[in-house]
Amino acid sequence: MKIMYLIAAFIFIFCSLKVDAKSTHEIRSAFLYQMAKLIDFPEQKNKKATRFCFYDLNHGPGAILNKNNKLKIRGKPIEIIKIDISDPFRELSKRCDITYIDETKEDDILSAWTDTIALNMVTVGESIEFLEGGGIASLVQEGSKIRLYINRQEVAQHNFKVLSRLLAVSKFYPD
Repeated sequence: MKIMYLIAAFIFIFCSLKVDAKSTHEIRSAFLYQMAKLIDFPEQKNKKATRFCFYDLNHGPGAILNKNNKLKIRGKPIEIIKIDISDPFRELSKRCDITYIDETKEDDILSAWTDTIALNMVTVGESIEFLEGGGIASLVQEGSKIRLYINRQEVAQHNFKVLSRLLAVSKFYPD
C-alpha cells in the first residue's frame, strides 16, 4: 500500500507540470513550482502570491519561472523576486517563501546565514553540502536524474509545514 501511495504521489507531482522539462534548469524549476504546492507557509491564506526568490533571473530555474509567471498555486499567482547576495537573511525570510541558491553561490551564501532562528522561508540548493550547511531542501543531480533531498532537522525548526505528499517523494538528509 505504501508503494502505491508513493507511486500515486510521484505521478501527481510530475504529471501536472506546466513546464515541459528537458534541461536540468527546467527540471529544477518544475520541482520548485511543485514543491510550493505541497508546503503550507505561515499566513498562506492572507498572502496575495507565493514568492520565489532567485539571485539570477537571466539563467537557470529563476529565468524559467520568470517566463512562466502566470502560474498559480492554490488559486494565487506566483511572484518572482530577484535578490542580491548582500540582502540580509532575516529580510529575505520576510520577502520570500522559497529562495533558490544555485551551487556556485551556496558556499558564499550559507556561510553568511549563521542564524538558527525559526524562519518562514524554504531554502533550496543543489548539493548535499547545502543541506549540511543548514539548507532546507536540495535538488541534487545524480547521474541523469534530479532528486529532491530534504533536511529533516532543519524542517523541524521552521514555521512552515511540508505536506506528506512531498515527503513521500523525497530522500532525507541525514538518513
